[in-house]
Amino acid sequence: MPSRRSERKLPFELRLLWGLVRLAWKVAGHLAYWLLAAAGSLLWLIAWPLRRRPEAAIAWPPADAFYRSYRWRCLRIDALEANRRRYGTVTCECCLTGETERWHVDHIRPRSTHPEVALEPANLQVLCADCNLGKGTRYETDWRAGEPA
Repeated sequence: MPSRRSERKLPFELRLLWGLVRLAWKVAGHLAYWLLAAAGSLLWLIAWPLRRRPEAAIAWPPADAFYRSYRWRCLRIDALEANRRRYGTVTCECCLTGETERWHVDHIRPRSTHPEVALEPANLQVLCADCNLGKGTRYETDWRAGEPA
């Protein structure tokens, strides 16, 4: 008795044709994948110059270079002398103490956000180290506004 499989066996030409169709389908799938990948890469390359870039950082001179400059040193001495003339002795404009070893000449409007006024005498105030370090760059408080006690 012949098996059912042998009864249904397709002719060689049809089996060959079916194998070629399956191979073409497989190749077409791989080809489509690679074409889509290539198209995506091409779109990425085209869009690259149009991408959003972060704004260029401003090239600030290093703090050391600023604080060692001749203009800053002259301006610092001028601010300390103006403070001495105003109060009679160098005095913190914030807490009005005159007893400290370390005086800071503070930028009211910070150099980091307002570089254009970094060397303006009107933007400077004399503070003790504690007041200046506590103020930092977070506040733009002008402690010179009040009259001395």
